[in-house]
Amino acid sequence: MIELIREEIESQPGKAITFARFMELALYHDTHGYYMVEQPKVGKAGDFYTSASVHPVFAETIADAVLALWEEADITSPVLVEIGGGTGAVCRHMLERIRACKPEIYKELTVILIEASPYHRKMQQEALQWHEGPKRWYSSVNEAAKQEKIEGVIFSNEWLDAFPVHIVEKNKSGWQEVWVRVGEDGLEECLGEMTPALGEYLRGLNLKLPIGMRIEINLAMEQAAQDVSCLLKKGFVITIDYGDLQEELYHPSRKNGTLMCYHRHQAHTNPYLNIGEQDLTTHVNFSAWKEYGEKAGLQEIGYMRQDRFLMRNGLLHKAVAHMDRDPFTSVAMKRNRAIQQLIDPAGLGGRFWVMVQGKGIRE
Repeated sequence: MIELIREEIESQPGKAITFARFMELALYHDTHGYYMVEQPKVGKAGDFYTSASVHPVFAETIADAVLALWEEADITSPVLVEIGGGTGAVCRHMLERIRACKPEIYKELTVILIEASPYHRKMQQEALQWHEGPKRWYSSVNEAAKQEKIEGVIFSNEWLDAFPVHIVEKNKSGWQEVWVRVGEDGLEECLGEMTPALGEYLRGLNLKLPIGMRIEINLAMEQAAQDVSCLLKKGFVITIDYGDLQEELYHPSRKNGTLMCYHRHQAHTNPYLNIGEQDLTTHVNFSAWKEYGEKAGLQEIGYMRQDRFLMRNGLLHKAVAHMDRDPFTSVAMKRNRAIQQLIDPAGLGGRFWVMVQGKGIRE
C-alpha cells in the first residue's frame, strides 16, 4: 500500500497528493485498501466497536423505528436499504424483528444492500441466506440509483464518517490545504494551495477561526446526498454517525480537527502508521448533510442524539426483568448492559447523532 501511494505521489507534477486522495487510497484501494482486504474490522477480532456490534437490541430498535415510519407514510410494499452494512448483522437482526412483529409486512419486503467491499458483501450474503424475499446488492448508492426507485427507508450506521476528507489549516496568509509527499523518513504532510472546489467551498463558509486551526471538509457528501435522493422515490433516510452541527464541529476547542485512527482497538491520530491496516474516520458535519439533502429534495424531520432516538423508539422497554446473578452466563444481564451502553450519554448514546430526512411524505 505504501509503495502504491509513493508511486502515485511521484507521478504527480507537484510530487504530492491531497490528504483526501491519500485517505481514499488507504481505505478504498481495490486490493490493498483497509475496507477492501479480507480481515475483520468490527468487534473483538477487529479494530473498533460500533453500536451495532454491542448487541442485537440496537438493530431491533432501529427496526421498530423503520416500521413506524413505513406505517406513517402508508408504505405497504416497502423496501429496506442499508448502506455500508459491514458484516450484515444489523440487517439480519432487523429482518428477524420485522418478521416477528409484522409478518404481513415482512412478506412484502424487498432488501437492498449497498456495499463497496467485496469482503463485506460476501459476509452479508452469508448472513442473509435465510431471507427468502427479494434481496439485491450494489457497490455504490449511485449504481443502485440508476437501477432502482424505492419506497421505504434508507438506513446507514457509520457510513459518512469513512468518506475521504480534505484537511485545511489556517495560517497568517489564510487557509491552506494539507498535502502528502514523500519525505526522508516516509510519508509526510506539507501545506499548499487548495484545490479549486475546496477553495470555493471554504470561501462560502466564511469561517472566523484562529490561526493554527485545522478542519476536515467532506466534499463528497454533496454527491452522496444527490444519489440517496435519486434512489428514494418516497420514504425516509435514517443516518446515524458521530459528528456535530457545523458551529460545534468547527469550534476553536477542536484545534486539531477530528481525524482519528483505529488499529486493534487502539485509538491514535497518526494516519501514516499501519497504512491499509487501520481505520481512518472523521466527525460528520450534519449541517452540511442537512443542507445537501435539502438541495436534493430531502427534508429534515428530526435530529437528535442516539440515546434519545433509541429511547423514543422503545429501547428501554426491551430491558428484561430477571433474577440472574452470574453476569458471564446471563442472557438477560447481557441485554440490559447493552441497553445501558447504547444510551450512555458519556459513550455511544452521547457521541452518536441521528438525522431523519423524508421525501414525498404528506405534511
